[in-house]
Formats: sequence, structure tokens, C-alpha cells
Amino acid sequence: MVSIEKYFAFGISVGLLYPEAHTSALRHLSAFTKTAQLNGFETLETTLSDDASVRKAEIAIAREEGKIINYNFPVDFQLDGPFDPGSSDAKIRANALDLAFRHLEYAAEAGSKVIGMTSGIDHGQEERPATMSYFTEYMIALAREAKKVGINLAVEPVERGRFKNLLLGPTDEVCSFVTKMHSLGHENVSVLFDTAHMPLMQEDPITSVRLAHQAGIGHIHIGNAIVGNPANPLYGHTHAPIGIAEGEYDYLEVSAFFAELVKLGYLDINPVAQSARKCVSLEMARYPGLSATLSAQVAYEKVQQAWNRVVEG
Repeated sequence: MVSIEKYFAFGISVGLLYPEAHTSALRHLSAFTKTAQLNGFETLETTLSDDASVRKAEIAIAREEGKIINYNFPVDFQLDGPFDPGSSDAKIRANALDLAFRHLEYAAEAGSKVIGMTSGIDHGQEERPATMSYFTEYMIALAREAKKVGINLAVEPVERGRFKNLLLGPTDEVCSFVTKMHSLGHENVSVLFDTAHMPLMQEDPITSVRLAHQAGIGHIHIGNAIVGNPANPLYGHTHAPIGIAEGEYDYLEVSAFFAELVKLGYLDINPVAQSARKCVSLEMARYPGLSATLSAQVAYEKVQQAWNRVVEG
């Protein structure tokens, strides 16, 4: 069986594997430490703490373990609250930008090259043009600062009006937004493509990833979703693990997605230089009844099996 690390840098989410990480700085440190020690995963999808001592400790751990931090903006920006980047209230928009700048600083401190992020909440069709205008202003300011530290801002399509309610939104609208940002001179804005969000948005992953590739993919998340059974505890936007019963993705579906990434030229079936590898990360919760470590191991094996089918045919 082929070694996936010869083809792409493989990552995993700290906060989804250890949901308690979000409850305190010390719990985050514990979760980060355990995730950094997992074999087979080179990159860690995470935000970092406002606690400077914890943040510095986590960055040191990542470097000691040979891991790269792919920074994730916190969920605060997705809520109808004090950090909404598309709010009609100028003070709230200023708060959002201040918080974004703070996390950009943390990402730069960690040596991250990409920040995974979303738009803010959708305020309804009537308000959408104004909301988009405010969000665009926010992104322009953020992209300017991110460029100074060599960071790409990868915007993730997320459901609007189903499970979640974010401004962006359908993949085609995210792609149009990214293309607009490029036209304004902000080439460091891209699409973060997450397989889990496709069934949640009732989109076909192959069709949507082709659109994303045309606009520019900055990062890939591999995830799963359960959309057919509301009684399932993992129904909806829960980051269900790969291959779970009633889910949309097992290794065969992931393999078909990988095959499309190869066709598009995002991935290569020939081993590539370490510095030229793209990153693919798991965004998934634990398997029911399994520990975080075993869940990561099972998911790793499924992704390896999926990639092996592409390489060996």
C-alpha cells in the first residue's frame, strides 16, 4: 500500500477530535498535545488560545513533533453576535476585524501559511447585498494584512438556510466572491473545499470542486455528513466520521473525489517533492464508541485505502 505522505500532507482537526478543547485553554493544550503525537498526520487544523503561555507552548509542541499548524478562525464570526463581519452596525464590524487581526497575528506566530475561515451569518435576502458589501470590505482589509505575512485566506462554502445560515453560502457564490477578490488584487484569497458540506448544501461534490478549482482551491477538508435520517445523533452539520452508517462518504466516495482532484491537477499520482505537496485534512468527530486515537487511526486507514485505489487503479 502506498504512503500518502509522499503525495500530500495529511492533517486532522484538534477541536473535532477533542471537543472539550474549546472549553478552556488548558484543555485545549491537552487536546493539542495528544493530537500532535498522532502518527501519520503532519498538519493540525486548529485555532490557538488567547492565553499567550498556552499558545507559545502549543507552537513549541508542534515544532517539536514536526507538525504544521493550519490555522482555523474561531466560530465567533459565524454567529449573530459581537463579531459579525457583515453586520449593519459599524462597531460590530470593527470588533470583527479586530478579532480577525488578532487571530491573523496568532497564525503568523505559528508559521501558518493558510487560514481556514467562513463568512458571517446571512441576514436574509433583502439585506444580502449590504451584508456582502460589508463582508467584502472586511475581507479586503484582512487580505491586505495577511499578504504581509504570507498567509492565504481560504473561504469555506457553508450551508445557508439549512443546518447553518451563513452568507457564503453555495459553492458557486464563494467562487464568484474569490474571483472578485482576485480582480481587486487580492490573490491570497481562495476556496476551502470541504466534502462534508456538499450534501448539507445539496450539491454534487464533483461539480462543485470543479468550480472551486477554477476559482482557486487553497485547502481541502475531507469529511462526512448524515442527511437522510434526522433521528441519527450525527444528523446534519456534525462532522460525522468517514464510513459511518447512513453517511454520504466511505472510502469509495473519498477515492472518487481524490480521482477528480488528480484530473484537475490539484493532486498528483506520482510522488512529489515535500515542499510542493498540497494539504488534505480530516474534519471529523470521533467514531461513536471509539477513542480519539482509534478514531484517527480508522480514518487514516480509510483515506489511505481511498488514495491507494487512485494510485494503483
